[in-house]
Amino acid sequence: MIDKSPKGTPETWANQAMKHLQEDGLEPSPDNFAVYYAFYADTNPNLKMAMGALIDQYGGLSQQQCTELFLAHLSLEAENKMLQTSSKSISDEIQNVMGVLEKSNQDSTEFNQTLNSFSGTLQSNVSLDQIRSAVSRVANETRIMAEQNQRLQAQLAHSTQELTEMRYNLDEVRKASLVDPLTNIGNRKHFDIELVRTVAECEENNAPLSMLMCDIDHFKKFNDTYGHLIGDEVLKLVAKTLIENLKGRDVIARYGGEEFVILLPHTSVQDAERVGNQLRSILATKQVRRRRTNEMLGVVTISLGATQYVSKEDTDSFIDRADTALYDAKQTGRNKVVCR
Repeated sequence: MIDKSPKGTPETWANQAMKHLQEDGLEPSPDNFAVYYAFYADTNPNLKMAMGALIDQYGGLSQQQCTELFLAHLSLEAENKMLQTSSKSISDEIQNVMGVLEKSNQDSTEFNQTLNSFSGTLQSNVSLDQIRSAVSRVANETRIMAEQNQRLQAQLAHSTQELTEMRYNLDEVRKASLVDPLTNIGNRKHFDIELVRTVAECEENNAPLSMLMCDIDHFKKFNDTYGHLIGDEVLKLVAKTLIENLKGRDVIARYGGEEFVILLPHTSVQDAERVGNQLRSILATKQVRRRRTNEMLGVVTISLGATQYVSKEDTDSFIDRADTALYDAKQTGRNKVVCR
């Protein structure tokens, strides 16, 4: 029996984390250790709850499950640090540009003063030598001003390139944080963002919005019988099937473990049920095979829960209703769609 209580000291939690990693056969990498340490130290309630459920169901974690927990619950901290670092770099670069522009403005003011002085000299009764001296001074100031302008252009060009690269890197970080690394579809965070967007769009246009929550039937049996690598191939197959058979405006995401969720804008629950049955039928025609030996391992089936958004309801109620429908589908025979 694993002690899930947060009693002890940081040293105790670290020892428990290392022991548990060894029991699950995982490498004590920084990411893996962070997940197990957070579990025992109880520093992240959502992670603790999710990991506890996986332990209760499977007896331990696979590497894929551990990676998913890290990405879902801990990588955001790393992402925030990256965003903070990038924001500071951009701020520093902007300050540098402002400094260059301020210096250029000061130089322009001094140059104007030189020109005004030269104009005054020409209007006075001065000797030829004094005029020559004034012309020489203006020529020298003009040359200096031209050189400074060239340096300014070079500095601004460099800063523009730096800011462009920073913005690109920042965009890449944000994009990566929204993608499930195994299936290359949206992750839970992506779904949460898109749910808010699609609900707002639905309310604004008074249009229907439906959700399909789906779960791979007997997924644990695949993992236990053929190993986690085959399990990963099953997850990829399901994700690929969803992508190939849904519209571009539909939102597809891996909700966690073997669960997927689909948002169907401008779709009633009756049409969502038809979509679910189409996906289920198409997937049931695909054979899972072991690539190394080309051995056929059987077909994959999915159970689905379908529901339609009710105007003004909170998103948790929307999700819970789809999840309940999915539970009913699994309890009443699997490989079917249930609507609520």
